[in-house]
Amino acid sequence: MKDIETDVVIAGAGISGLLLGVKLARVGLRVVLVEQASKIGSGASSRNEGWLHSGSYHAAAISDFRTAVRVARKCLYGNSQIRQIAPESLYAADEPAVALVNDPHRSGEAEARWKEAGVPFRRADLAELRPNLASADLSRVHRAYYVEDIGFDARILYRRLLTEANLHGVVVLTGHRLVFDPGGGIRCRDDRGVLACTVQSKKIVLATGRETGRMVKDLGCDIPIRLWKSHILYGPAVLDRPVFWLDSLEAAVMHHPPGLNVVGLTNDAYEVQDTDTSVKAERVDLLRGALARTVLPGTDLTRFSAYACIKVDIGEGQAPLSVEADIRQLAEDVYCVLPGKLTEAPYVTDRLVHRICRDLPSEDVAMRPWDETSME
Repeated sequence: MKDIETDVVIAGAGISGLLLGVKLARVGLRVVLVEQASKIGSGASSRNEGWLHSGSYHAAAISDFRTAVRVARKCLYGNSQIRQIAPESLYAADEPAVALVNDPHRSGEAEARWKEAGVPFRRADLAELRPNLASADLSRVHRAYYVEDIGFDARILYRRLLTEANLHGVVVLTGHRLVFDPGGGIRCRDDRGVLACTVQSKKIVLATGRETGRMVKDLGCDIPIRLWKSHILYGPAVLDRPVFWLDSLEAAVMHHPPGLNVVGLTNDAYEVQDTDTSVKAERVDLLRGALARTVLPGTDLTRFSAYACIKVDIGEGQAPLSVEADIRQLAEDVYCVLPGKLTEAPYVTDRLVHRICRDLPSEDVAMRPWDETSME
């Protein structure tokens, strides 16, 4: 057993943990990243549609106007940053995605929100669109738009981030779990339960996705962590570009070259009490029905398979799943970070870097007058 002394220990090596670890290391902080699974990105970070959002969907889907615009702007921020971090992870960046609307009221509302949030879009003429979407059933479409959402290969993004982490001296421990002692100490156990090391850290960040509830309880904190389950299909491409509906319980199809579609259902997440990822047949039927409504009758959908994803948020009551990124301070030196959507992770991790750097200032950089006042 050995002792590790660090500035920040991060539990969880999904998109939030990886990105935060790299950013903290780039500003000169020592970072230890601990992942319970044997590989990075093993949770919700890899069990999604591979959809790099541009704000177009969430601006239209979230009921509250201010929240919708705020989330859309965060997605725009994250979209730009991820394109810079790993441009090679993007699929067909020159082909715009297509957003479809059935409800005329939703169409007008979406345009107003897009303009407010700065989401790029342009109307698509259906006659112009049909040759480019030969397999799509456009008979129910009230209006269509070209938007800048895009499919991407998350594994390439994580590979880039892991390489950056290694280059900047981040200690990455996979197959290990953080355990919090009642007296405040931190221990790290391997996948056999053997004590591997103790960790002395100035800051602790929980970026543990579906394990957040358990970790929060281990720390003795009481915040309303909720678990949500959604289902996704994948199979041979029936559409050759990203196509998604803005209407509820309709299909969102991400195209992954050279010939794969990954399909989600809009607003399909439902609250659950555990992290079980087994597939529910009735939910898959809803998803298959939505996909069947999006492609021409007779399209073969029998080769599509299903998997489930567990998402997490903080909330109470009957409110729907919050897709907005969130930071909670659980104790003086402990933070919890939830990315909301993967595309929001750059925004929320930048905000957390600001907080941690404020608390752990560099001795080599001069204070501003107001910094010295706030430190008193």
